[in-house]
Amino acid sequence: MKEQILAELGNYVGSNLFALLLVLTAARWPRVARLLFSVLFVGGGVWNLFASLTMPAFYVTTYGHLATPPYAAFIFGPFAANPALFVVPIAFGELAIGLLATGTRTWRRLSMIGVVGFMIGLAPLGVGGAFPFSILAIVAAYLLFRAPLETSEFDDIGAVLGALRHGLPPTPHAGAQR
Repeated sequence: MKEQILAELGNYVGSNLFALLLVLTAARWPRVARLLFSVLFVGGGVWNLFASLTMPAFYVTTYGHLATPPYAAFIFGPFAANPALFVVPIAFGELAIGLLATGTRTWRRLSMIGVVGFMIGLAPLGVGGAFPFSILAIVAAYLLFRAPLETSEFDDIGAVLGALRHGLPPTPHAGAQR
């Protein structure tokens, strides 16, 4: 097991550095954090759909040995018989979280509740889930839940692209400091 953990060390450290960046970004630039959550969850959903349907054994061989004992028993037991049965619904949940994060206040908040639920489920994977990544992501989701964003991600991107097209810096949103 020690060799397996060392083999995953780069991913583990990188994931936790990303989660720390996510917390700092959510505290300082919530619009950027919303974009990061969207990309993370839509990307994760697409990957999990692809992987679960084309190489389902990947989950058992990659995460089973890194999980906490109760999760490992589940992964090597019922999960191993048909990983796609479990992963496809998770992937659709990830896609929903990522798409809802792009919305306005209510939709974004619903997405952040989904992030918290997802991360609570991920935490018992232990090293396989890059723990404490999930704890840091929950903190970032909480900060983003409380952020006073009234625009959608598409409104924000449109404003930036429109300003760039005219050669002007984007106009700061209400309450932003210059």
